[in-house]
Amino acid sequence: MSDNPTPPDAHPAQIPARRHAVGPGWRPLLERLHEQIRAVFPGYRLLDLKEKFGGLRVYVDRPASSGDALRTLIASAETEAERTCEFCGAPGRIRTRDDQPGGWRKAVCSTCHSAWSARRIMIVCGEVHTRG
Repeated sequence: MSDNPTPPDAHPAQIPARRHAVGPGWRPLLERLHEQIRAVFPGYRLLDLKEKFGGLRVYVDRPASSGDALRTLIASAETEAERTCEFCGAPGRIRTRDDQPGGWRKAVCSTCHSAWSARRIMIVCGEVHTRG
């Protein structure tokens, strides 16, 4: 046992620790969001980061002093993600496979939408996997 144990929140989780939860196309916007949040709240604590209903969801433990500043930064990144292909980062939009009503939704460009609809590509642990 260490004489000087590290408190559990000494190094809180931040965006880079969870970027594998979404596809590589969103990494540049996540890196930008991380830097924007750190500039205002250096020790921010990420609660969760994920893709849901085709959009990006970022949950941060909001410091009492954050006001709307933190929420504005996150909302801007989430809106940008809806217009960015999660696979490749090209301009895209939220669509379903084969544009059928219901079903799995993802922010995709036209090229990746075709491959995703044909089940030739998928995102696993933050990486694009291709099938034959």
